[in-house]
Amino acid sequence: MPTIVHEQNQSLILIYGDTPDHQIGRILWSQLSGQDVKIEFPQTIQELDEHAPQAVLIVVIIGPGGENADLARRFTTRPDIPAEIMGIDPQSDIPARLRHLASGFDTIFNLEMLTCADFRNILIVKLEKGRVRQKNAFQRDEYRRFRASLAASPDAFIVFDNEKRLFFVSEHYKRFYGPYANRLVRGLPVADAFNLAFEFHGLTPDHPIYALSAAFWLNLEGQIEFPLPDGRIWRCTATPLPDDQGTIITTTDVTDYRAQQKELREKTEELSHALEKEQEASALQKQFIGMVSHEFRTPLTIIDGHAQILQRRADQLDADTIRSRTKTIRSAVSRLVNMMESVLSSSLLTTGTLEPHPEDFDLSDLLHELCDEQAALASAHKISCDTEGLPATVRQDRKMMTLVCTNILANAVKFSKNDPVIAMTARMAGSDIEISIQDNGVGIPEVEIEKIFDRYFRATTASGIPGTGIGLSLVRDLVKLMGGRIHVESALGQGTMMKIIAPDLNGGSAV
Repeated sequence: MPTIVHEQNQSLILIYGDTPDHQIGRILWSQLSGQDVKIEFPQTIQELDEHAPQAVLIVVIIGPGGENADLARRFTTRPDIPAEIMGIDPQSDIPARLRHLASGFDTIFNLEMLTCADFRNILIVKLEKGRVRQKNAFQRDEYRRFRASLAASPDAFIVFDNEKRLFFVSEHYKRFYGPYANRLVRGLPVADAFNLAFEFHGLTPDHPIYALSAAFWLNLEGQIEFPLPDGRIWRCTATPLPDDQGTIITTTDVTDYRAQQKELREKTEELSHALEKEQEASALQKQFIGMVSHEFRTPLTIIDGHAQILQRRADQLDADTIRSRTKTIRSAVSRLVNMMESVLSSSLLTTGTLEPHPEDFDLSDLLHELCDEQAALASAHKISCDTEGLPATVRQDRKMMTLVCTNILANAVKFSKNDPVIAMTARMAGSDIEISIQDNGVGIPEVEIEKIFDRYFRATTASGIPGTGIGLSLVRDLVKLMGGRIHVESALGQGTMMKIIAPDLNGGSAV
C-alpha cells in the first residue's frame, strides 16, 4: 500500500480513489504542515473497511461518473468508525455537492476549494473533530470492556467516589437487590446506600449486624464478613482506587466456602478422634496380645507337663493318678477352648459380623449341663442349679446363651477359691428369662463395678488370678445382641451376683 508518511502514534487519514500520482494526497499533505498525521491510500474497499475504524479522517475521491459517491453511507452507518467523512469531487458544482452531502458525506469539496487559503483551517478543524470522536469512541470501548469485565466476575462490585458518593454499581449487585436496584443511583451518599441495603434485608438499626456493618460501610475501609437473615454469609472488601479517586467494594458470597471450612474442621476432628481411637486400640491390642500369650502359655504348660509325666511313667501310675492328671489336662483344655471362644466371639463383635440366630431349645438342660461341666473341672466347688421356674423350651440364641453363662460360671469358680459355693437360679419374669449366678468369692470394689465390662479391664481383686479381661466385655455385648441386659451386685470379700435378663422370643421382649 503506498504511504506518504508512516510513523507510530500519528492520526491516520485515509484517502480512497486518488490518482496514481496521489494528486489529492499531495495537496492535503501540503496543507497539514506541523500536524502529527499519517496518510495512507487503501487500494480496495476491503482495505478501506479494515483501516477505517483507526482513522480520524476518511477522504473519498468521487469519479466523473459518480464513482464512490455511495461510500459515505457505508461508513456513517457503522458505529465503530469515528472519522469525519470528506468527499472530493474535482469538477463538481454546487448542485452536485449538495447531492453528495445528501448521500452522507460530512463535507464535500472540489479542486478549486482545496487551494483556497481557508481550506487549511477547515481541514484542521475536521482533523480535530475526528480526533475527539476517536478519543470518545476509545473511552466508550474502554468503559464497555470495563463493564463486561465486571459482569463476567462472580463477585458484586459497587464503587464510591472520593466524596463517598455512589459512582458505579455492577450488574451482579443490581440483580441481587432486585426492585431496590433502581434506587442505587449515581451520586447517592454511602450512608443512604447502606440504609437502603438494610431496608432490603428487612433489618432495623437495633439489629446486631447493623452496628457491625455500619463501621465498615461508613468508613469504607478493611474487610468484613457478616451473616444475612437468609443464612448466607457475605464478605465485603474495601479497596482504595489509585490517585484517591474513590473506593471499590467487592462483595463475595462465602457461604459455601465457610460451609466447606466447617465440614473440613469436622472431618479433621473426626480423623483426629479416629486416630486417637486407633492408637488406643493399638495399645489395647498390644496389651491384649501380651495377656493372651501369657494365658495361653499357662494351660499349654500344664497340658504339656502332665502329658510328659503320663508318657514317661505310664507303666508306674495307678488309675487314680492317671484320672487326676487327665482331669487336670481336661481342665486346661477347657480353659483354652473357653479363651479361644471368647477371643473369636469378641473379634466377631468388633467387626460387626456376629448376629443372633434364635432357636427353640431346653434352657434348663443347657444350664444343668454347663454347671456339671464346671463342677467336673472344679471338684472342690459346690455348684447348684435351680431351673424350676423355666418352661420346657425357650427361643433365643443357644450359642450366645452358652458363651454368656460359661463365662460367668467360670469367673464364679475362678474368684471363689476360699469359699467355693456357687448357686445358679433360672426363672421366668413375665416374658423374660432371668438367670442369676451367685458366688461367695473375693467380690468387686464398688467403684470398679461400672468398669468390669470394659474390654481388658480387670478388677483390683483379680490380681494374681489368671484372666484376659475380655470375658465380661463379651458377656455384655452378647446379652445386648440377645436383646437383654445384665445386672451386677457385689460386695468386697462377700461375693458377686450377676443377673442376666433376656427375652424369650416366643413371648415378647425384655423389660
